Amino acid sequence: MGYSGPIRTNPPTGEAAIWLFGYVPSLAMGIVGVITMLLVAGPHAFYLFTKRGVRSVHLLFAFAAAIEALGFGARLYSNTWEFDGMGFLVGMSLIQLATVLLTAGLYKSVQRNAKYFPVPVGMQLSPMRPRSMLSLFIILDVIFVLFQIGGQYLASSAQAAEFTGTEPMFSVGTSTLIFLSGNVLQAISIIVFAAFVLVIKKRVNRVLSSADPATDYPLSQALLTQILISVGLFLIRLIVRIAQGAQGIYGYAATHEWVFGVFEYLPIFLILVLWAVKPLHSFLFPLGHRHGEGAHTRIHPGDSVAPSSSGNIADKA
Repeated sequence: MGYSGPIRTNPPTGEAAIWLFGYVPSLAMGIVGVITMLLVAGPHAFYLFTKRGVRSVHLLFAFAAAIEALGFGARLYSNTWEFDGMGFLVGMSLIQLATVLLTAGLYKSVQRNAKYFPVPVGMQLSPMRPRSMLSLFIILDVIFVLFQIGGQYLASSAQAAEFTGTEPMFSVGTSTLIFLSGNVLQAISIIVFAAFVLVIKKRVNRVLSSADPATDYPLSQALLTQILISVGLFLIRLIVRIAQGAQGIYGYAATHEWVFGVFEYLPIFLILVLWAVKPLHSFLFPLGHRHGEGAHTRIHPGDSVAPSSSGNIADKA
């Protein structure tokens, strides 16, 4: 399905012949997006400055929320300047790039979970080394999100070129295929990550069956369940984006803002709220674990403890 909205055959420099979003972003959606994302960034910023050992995760979540807010700010700009190409590119790109930080926070949570298990148990929980897994999935996300941004912008530009008689870089069909492939590949990557988490859950069950989870280990099962819930919400977003690509860049799903609000904005917001209400430290630190990088110290009932040279509590010698 092609574009069917207002057309300007001779747009000014820097502007497009059509509405690149497929609609004029609403003022209400933009305001709601900016306010709610800034609000949910607050708790993550608080944990960033007050909770040692989990700062990297909440830094990622806080920045993801802040960048999402900036993206919605750009959509507010497009509400007034609906034909402006730069407003479209900035708004769409920021909201997309914020998801890379969000998923990186989920990957990092798995790594932090493994770090608070005794050596070498933590390293053996994952099908691959936790740091390698973190790097691999982040790199894949960056590549696939760039495909999505590029494909969406190229498809919109190609559609506009049909009304101005200019030569686009790629046809609408090819550009839409780039957009669609980015979403499909990211969905596959996220599903593989979810499979890794399920494997870790199974291995954790084996470990806990021969240990005292109240004193020896973090609340790993609950943490991994929360990660899987977050992955499920993120997959909902990707499935709808895949449907948009299948319909065409100007099909029903892409040209109705309620679809964006319910299936793109809301899942991301719910993930950020979930981790704000139940932050990472609540899974790792209620069991006597020492805060800090590389710490595996635990306090067992009956142990005598003494302050270490750094002022932290050390295990009994």
